[in-house]
Amino acid sequence: MNRLISTRVLTAALALVGASALMDAQAQIVSVTPYTPIYQGISEATATIQASAGTAYGYVMQINLDAPGISFTTTPLTVGGSPGGSVETKSQTTAQFLQSTGTQVAINANTFNTCCSTTAPANETLNGLAISNGQLVSPDAAGTADLLLSATNQASMAAGGTANLTGISNAIAGFGYVVQNGKNVASGASGANTASDPRMLVGLSQNDQYLYLVAIDSGSSDGNGVTGSEEANVMLDLGIYNAINLDGGGSTSMVVQGANGKPDVLESPFTGAERYDGNNLGVYAQPLAPVPLPPSLVLFGSALLGLLVVSRRQLLI
Repeated sequence: MNRLISTRVLTAALALVGASALMDAQAQIVSVTPYTPIYQGISEATATIQASAGTAYGYVMQINLDAPGISFTTTPLTVGGSPGGSVETKSQTTAQFLQSTGTQVAINANTFNTCCSTTAPANETLNGLAISNGQLVSPDAAGTADLLLSATNQASMAAGGTANLTGISNAIAGFGYVVQNGKNVASGASGANTASDPRMLVGLSQNDQYLYLVAIDSGSSDGNGVTGSEEANVMLDLGIYNAINLDGGGSTSMVVQGANGKPDVLESPFTGAERYDGNNLGVYAQPLAPVPLPPSLVLFGSALLGLLVVSRRQLLI
């Protein structure tokens, strides 16, 4: 009798494990659009994600670091501030940052101390490394993970507190790696917990040629996003080899410069408005080059123009 009970308990336990594994397997991208160029060197895609809390949506920017015209900037050290001091930056919404810098794409970056206004800026100290155009804004710190960008767009990642800053022009930091060398390591990343939240991530391809900016949007509710393990799976599904979890939740923001020159906020903040964030990362890019006309169409246009000229001469005669 006891053996029968034990067998039933074991069978039930295995069923629960199987259901859990199935749920985790389903917490992945259901569909993703093809990448569409929006600037020289920048292409965008959107992903539909089936997560444990429901359906979430991802906004993906793929940046070719070898493309001409690509460069970066971050929130500068505020006037009178000092790295590691009580004031390092003045907070802005990501849309305000994009407009003030003239960048074409921008995201929020480091976590920060004075949170979480949607109505007014504040003096901030940042958590982890921040460098803006060669100037140190916030010192490197253990327990974080860094994205490092040189002036020639060489990109790399490093564990917080270990980064070699020689030649680094811009840098930001997040909670930690969620993907490292193609593996899901989210369980070791501070902030990448089991809660289903909006997420902001930065990633690199295996050859470090492509930088990825990924915002996972939960819509109007904070609890409809993804967990730490799920965000790692999303990055792996996108083919990203290394990825860092940045400040998420209500700070999550991805903004592009619209056709009218005004900022276009891609995600839907559950706070109802963009949060004033302590640090942002912006990308400069050139407009797409005009698509040349096919030779046959050029010849047709030339012939048509010739006919019009002849007709006009005949009318004048």
